[in-house]
Amino acid sequence: MYIHDFFRSLTLLQSSYQFIDERFFIDKDYVQEIDCLQLTENNLDPQKGNHNLIYINQKHTEKYETYCLDDLYQYMHQLSHLQMTIPASKAIYLEAGILEAIYLYDSLWLNSSKAIDSHLLLPLLHLHNLFCQCPQNNKNDFPKTYMIECLQQLYILRFYYFIIQYCYVRFQCQKYHTLTHPHHFHILVQNKLRQYIKERPIQHIQDLTFLDNPILDQYISSLEK
Repeated sequence: MYIHDFFRSLTLLQSSYQFIDERFFIDKDYVQEIDCLQLTENNLDPQKGNHNLIYINQKHTEKYETYCLDDLYQYMHQLSHLQMTIPASKAIYLEAGILEAIYLYDSLWLNSSKAIDSHLLLPLLHLHNLFCQCPQNNKNDFPKTYMIECLQQLYILRFYYFIIQYCYVRFQCQKYHTLTHPHHFHILVQNKLRQYIKERPIQHIQDLTFLDNPILDQYISSLEK
């Protein structure tokens, strides 16, 4: 089944790429991102990397502590350079493939599937808020991290990666006769996300895409049992 091949393809969505999330900041305050020059100017640890978070630990309030973000930025750099590649003969199905990927992403999150670490993902409505440049709307659920731009970008890039890999496997991409990353891909994804949020809950993906996919419907049904 292609869905299992898809999960195996998600090499950049392993738990080893967890980095930091809301849980890391439970006992921390005054979180902000600064660069290495600002570290030096503020007499903080100059041995840290080019990108850093500073914060105060609630148990040790007398000084700021730092967390190096360089590995996170390198990871995001990898994600940002991945491109959509599908057979030209399947290009007509691209919008349906994106909607299918969003449907699967949503189902994995809602059902806390073991197929992927849910802490690597962000709920669709929260992603929608980021795309709309309204991160403040995520404050109730993510009070410590909702305004940290690098984490916003991290979740967006993971979402794109999930969709790119899904379409790649779904349409059985080969080396030749491919369509590479439409220039409007990011806009298309955001439009399809809005459409999906407006139409959900979904009983069968065909209701949304007009393209029957019993494999996907059966897999999602198994998650809900």
